[in-house]
Amino acid sequence: MNRFTYRSLFCISLTLSSNLASAETYQWVNQNGHASFSDKKPSAISANPLKSTVKKKKKQERSKAEIQQVFDKHKGQLFRLYLNARKQDPDLEGGAEFIIDIEPSGEVANIALASSSLDSKPFTDQLMAKIQQFNFGASNTQRTTILYPIHFLPAQ
Repeated sequence: MNRFTYRSLFCISLTLSSNLASAETYQWVNQNGHASFSDKKPSAISANPLKSTVKKKKKQERSKAEIQQVFDKHKGQLFRLYLNARKQDPDLEGGAEFIIDIEPSGEVANIALASSSLDSKPFTDQLMAKIQQFNFGASNTQRTTILYPIHFLPAQ
């Protein structure tokens, strides 16, 4: 078998196993003592569903594209904060990385400064306060934690 065949079989088995995870599985023993399994309840045989040992798939996290779209929407606000901070410190430039927890509701649950090359605590505090106000929109996802970098350079 070539690599493509293995990949196809693997995809098929994943599809089958995910379909089985949502169905009940029945087990029974016939008169000869052979155990049988099925996703359909056998007729004329008393069968009890087995407890599923397949873990349900957990919700996915928000995509990078969804997150980037929200930051792009608020880019102007963040840059205005930077321009105001440069009035106090004309040499201010650099970047910061933020750890951001986003709830399924879209609200920012928590934000922390992971690292910064910006030499202005008031400016990084303003950035965190502004990002805390972002709403990423409700989504059928789990709580998502990201590390998001932002870089500021003076306009030429």
